[in-house]
Amino acid sequence: MKNIVLFGGGLHANVCIDILEKEGKYKIVGIIDSMAEIGAMLYGYPVIGRQENLVNLINEYKIEAGFISIGDNYSRKFVRDYIVSQVPDFVFVNAIHPSVIVGKNVKLGCGIVMMAGVIVNPDSQIQDFCILNTGAQLEHNCLMEEYSHLSAGSITGGKVKIGKFSAITLGVIILDRVTIGENTVVGSGSLVMHDLPDNVLAYGNPAAIIRKREPGEKFLKSM
Repeated sequence: MKNIVLFGGGLHANVCIDILEKEGKYKIVGIIDSMAEIGAMLYGYPVIGRQENLVNLINEYKIEAGFISIGDNYSRKFVRDYIVSQVPDFVFVNAIHPSVIVGKNVKLGCGIVMMAGVIVNPDSQIQDFCILNTGAQLEHNCLMEEYSHLSAGSITGGKVKIGKFSAITLGVIILDRVTIGENTVVGSGSLVMHDLPDNVLAYGNPAAIIRKREPGEKFLKSM
């Protein structure tokens, strides 16, 4: 079993840890967090240090890989970039719940989390550092670009594209062949019938554009 470390000790980490434990593929040696006290226990694991001490921590704990357990899309990108600036060849693992169903010819990047009950149908592609929450369904021939997010209970039709940094929140339905632009958020319970551009917030049935969004803008309440 590879020794791995988690980056981020917030609520999202709790679910990621549960998935990694159920997979049984890795040994979690601890959590690297920017705020929690070093030595504190989070979800059964110690906070072992800060990102700026990553090189020393790798040597001390014999860390072979890691996982970014942060829910916000832009924050994952920021942490990933910092890690790679310190250790260019750092390895990021996926966290895939044993109940997940993945169809044939699905292409997966790295740093992905798929929670319980997720279904990904054939010939879809999920790029690096995406999140698929509990019970999300990604139909055939879909594309999730890096750092995008498909929340619990959301369903896409076939040939849907979800752009980089975009977030499809709780219980959304996206019809076939719809494209969601980059940094776009679709509000909970929406029905998306037509393409949405970059950098907007949209919601409703059918979904309508409510306002513009700035690059880097948070979408999670806890942020």
